[in-house]
Amino acid sequence: MSATADWPAAPRSTHHGTGRLPMLALAGAVLLATLFIVFYPIGIIVLRAIFPAGSFDGQLWVETLTAPGLLVAVRNTALLAIATTVISVPLGVFFAWLIERTDARWGALSRLLPVIPLLLPPVAMAIGWLFLADPRAGFVARPLIDALQALGIPVEPSHLAIQSWQGLIFLYVLWAVPHVYVVAAAAFSGLDPSLEEAARMCGKGRMRCFWGVSLPAIRHAVGSSVLLCMISSIGLYSIAALLGTAARIDVLSVYIYRLLNFSYPPKTGQAVIIGLLLMLVIGMIWMMQRRIASRTGHAQIGGMGVRPNLLVLGGWRWPARLLILIYVLLTSVLPLLALFVVALQPFWRPKIVLGDLSLQNFADFAAAEAPRAAISNSVMLAIGTSTVVVLVAGLLAIIAKNVGGWREKALGIGTKLPTAIPHIVFAVGVLVAFGFAPFNLSGGWLILFLAYLAVYLPTASIAAEASVQQVGNQLVEASRVFGASPARTFRRVQLPLILPGLAAGWASIFALVLGELNAAAILSGPHNPVIGYLILALFDNGTYSQLAAIGSLIGVVSAVTVSAVLLFGRPRFGQSGAAAGQP
Repeated sequence: MSATADWPAAPRSTHHGTGRLPMLALAGAVLLATLFIVFYPIGIIVLRAIFPAGSFDGQLWVETLTAPGLLVAVRNTALLAIATTVISVPLGVFFAWLIERTDARWGALSRLLPVIPLLLPPVAMAIGWLFLADPRAGFVARPLIDALQALGIPVEPSHLAIQSWQGLIFLYVLWAVPHVYVVAAAAFSGLDPSLEEAARMCGKGRMRCFWGVSLPAIRHAVGSSVLLCMISSIGLYSIAALLGTAARIDVLSVYIYRLLNFSYPPKTGQAVIIGLLLMLVIGMIWMMQRRIASRTGHAQIGGMGVRPNLLVLGGWRWPARLLILIYVLLTSVLPLLALFVVALQPFWRPKIVLGDLSLQNFADFAAAEAPRAAISNSVMLAIGTSTVVVLVAGLLAIIAKNVGGWREKALGIGTKLPTAIPHIVFAVGVLVAFGFAPFNLSGGWLILFLAYLAVYLPTASIAAEASVQQVGNQLVEASRVFGASPARTFRRVQLPLILPGLAAGWASIFALVLGELNAAAILSGPHNPVIGYLILALFDNGTYSQLAAIGSLIGVVSAVTVSAVLLFGRPRFGQSGAAAGQP
């Protein structure tokens, strides 16, 4: 139904022109500031690396592309990215459909179950599974191996090790599924239910309704999820560094880290060249995704929000719920329990002695100033970064949709560029650009804030684009007919409709920033500690009990914050829309 079908004609407001100028000025200022934060560090480091003496250095390119180990790292990275995307996207989209469009949901609790893995930083989840599946001391792997051997069943311990190809893919998928889910769930929650209801009336079954109607209606969100999985898997460092190195599986993120930290002098130029090549690959993937989305089309939110009638699964409802519960058990409950148990132990060992369990590790953190400062700094940076970058990404997505054409493509590519540059390399660029004169931000929290804004802009941009593209033009056009300014149209019409997608992006970014390792390794230190810096120090020292304690604290903080945001951002049906002409 058109949003303007029964509205009386109204004259244009005389304030329309005056309201448009401040909105354009704000949008222009935000766009310029974003471009400066994104492109200035990239430009500085590229110029200093590729043109070290003011001229092009072809030998640097030859050394980079012929370096031993690069081809293997590229192959492993591509295999991991493809495997992660192929498995994670169907799982995440299917879970989103089950919870948003069927009766398998359990109220508000169901919306939180698939995103529980977001409550743990990737490194904490990886360490949790290391405590579970290490063949020498894992809480699950070691007893299982002993039991099988006692029964006379020959078993190779390495086959059950988490430090393997299957273990690495398993953890990448666990990490990626919730990110897919939050994008797909936001699209499903705002989807016009008329097509699904028509399909049911025509006698289509449950799965035919999913494959033939619901899934094609959110093609744009699915494409965004594919893009998100691909570019995030390429740049993921923590899981690959912890488990991939032990399994002798090198990927590009670890390869670049070694160029910067284990070479003397640091091979910054080679790291930047690899980042530039990744930038081209990411740009081509994004252009391909946009072309496919523009050809296939997608469903849009119309003029009225209607609570959909949930699809009745019948006898499949409890198996669907059981599938979700198993997923939550594998992704969150087991690694969290492992973290808590190790945090209560004086040191990590597979045998649990109840008399040795204590809160001493937590007491040590509470008494020490550095851990308290790291947790406080990380929480404030996570809140500030998530809020600012999601609002900026939403505004830029709306601007891009309005301008269209090549300018929309340019904005889309520009907001994705930081992902093509590995976070460690980008952190070096931020340090060179803002750490010294004339800015002199080195050693402070502001330099971390600027780095996080640029690094996580692509994640927010993907979530915002998926939400904005789902919104039709009827309500915006109706707002203009009634003379509302662009600022009021954005605040009262567009923002409420894209809020679920923005909230999902906010939750993802908050959890990522809270345990961020890559930029922290370069930009954080004793004077501006964050949780990532603390985790690196504890891991290098081998103090697993304290590492488990900080992972447990991160899980609690993330659980409370992310849950509150997702509940706040859920769509509210049954309420009259805030029309632009209403006060």
